[in-house]
Amino acid sequence: LQYAPLAEIAGRSIQLAPAVFNCAAPDTGNMEVLDSFGTPEQQRDWLDPLLDGRIRSAFAMTEPEVASSDATNIATRIERDGDHYVINGHKWWITGAMNPNCRIFIVMGKTDPNAAAHRQQSQILVPVDTPGVTVTRSLQVFGYLDQEGHCEVVFDNVRVPATNLIG
Repeated sequence: LQYAPLAEIAGRSIQLAPAVFNCAAPDTGNMEVLDSFGTPEQQRDWLDPLLDGRIRSAFAMTEPEVASSDATNIATRIERDGDHYVINGHKWWITGAMNPNCRIFIVMGKTDPNAAAHRQQSQILVPVDTPGVTVTRSLQVFGYLDQEGHCEVVFDNVRVPATNLIG
């Protein structure tokens, strides 16, 4: 409730306010996730630089093969392998993935396909420079390309430490 009036005022300037107030999507949502559910190490490594505006982030949820606005349909797999997780999936409409300052993805995927439908999914931190992460292209929106992209991204045997799992 305290933030809503500020967001209303900042939202009057679509081009300038998000940069000036560091309130651009998907960074604001990613900051809230890390603030609420991140470990102290995740907050130090990713939340603090996001809050300072030194880096940008992307949230990778939607997928081309399924109606992924419903998270129960997510097909991307996040599988435990010792002290790591291996991510395999195909995402698209990933806002900000081509921003030159984007350093981290929060990726939504299935960690437990045998659990109850709404408990199968997890979110994991994937640095953009991790081997196997490929931003394949920017997708057009109403015939236009955004300079920072609404991108198609492939995660092909991407390996990250188990400590990157959020929550």
